[in-house]
Amino acid sequence: MHLQAAPARAILCRMWENLNQIADPEDLSISDARRSILARLGDYAALVIGPLNLRPRTATLHTSTNDRIEVRVSTVSSHILLVIAPVGDLAAEAYWLRALAAANLPIPRLLAHDLGCTLVPFSYTIESYTSGAPLDWVADAPRIRVLARQLGRTLRRAHQSTAAGFGRPLVNGRWPARSWADALHTWLGYCALWPRAEALLGKEGMAALRSATLEHPALECDCPRILHGAVTPDRVLVTVGDTSQVEALTRPGELVGGDPMFDLAYALQPHHPAAFRQGVREGYCAMGPLTPEHEARLARLTLLLHTTNTLTHGDEHALIALPDAVAAQLRAL
Repeated sequence: MHLQAAPARAILCRMWENLNQIADPEDLSISDARRSILARLGDYAALVIGPLNLRPRTATLHTSTNDRIEVRVSTVSSHILLVIAPVGDLAAEAYWLRALAAANLPIPRLLAHDLGCTLVPFSYTIESYTSGAPLDWVADAPRIRVLARQLGRTLRRAHQSTAAGFGRPLVNGRWPARSWADALHTWLGYCALWPRAEALLGKEGMAALRSATLEHPALECDCPRILHGAVTPDRVLVTVGDTSQVEALTRPGELVGGDPMFDLAYALQPHHPAAFRQGVREGYCAMGPLTPEHEARLARLTLLLHTTNTLTHGDEHALIALPDAVAAQLRAL
């Protein structure tokens, strides 16, 4: 037994060692936190995965960004995903996965997590691995629409569950936001974002935007529902063949409790493919049409998200066009 175990241990050690990566020191796009974790990624993965007695066969780096590192670990019969937050924490993701675990929805299963950095110097989760391609890889519009309908139905079912608070929980489980408006202000990074918006829209335009969105009574929300918080095609894993199937909605955003219309507004942003937007709305409304109150909140949240997304990710042309776009949407409210 000992003679057989020694080579097996050596193979396991090499597997973890091969995960350790020295990032290019001249690549300034790699954050210090990400660089530090990558250098000892195998060591950290061994510490986290080892106690689970999974008998892993392979471990590969699946995703590496400054915000998220994923390691796929394979056993004889299954795959799991070690998710690491180089900065911040995964409290929102862990809550979202736990809260919807019994809802029979296409989402990963939360197998283990440590948000308090007790074992390693970062927050992590261990989740079931879902195979499939991101929906934004699908080019055929009719297939996109079919898959987006499935996503819309998934969102509607998730929104039937009440959240424990507004916004997101902290590592200790406390929800600091006192209201939906408070959560939105925090999420937007109010002090950092609005000066940029005011520079483009002017003081009057900025005041009108605030009055129509964050400060408008129509956006009040008394009962927070569970949100995904970042509904985009790249976060939806699908399989496409004789049939098209949504396999998993993954990687929730920072807002996991609040107004369900936030998720719908996120999915209906104009930079998403038309077939995606149409399919999501069709699937969402298949379980019942939106009320006039829903439509009013959806329009205001769509305006808010379009403005913030353009300010954050828009190119020069989008930024130049933003004042006219905001003015047109304000007139349409």
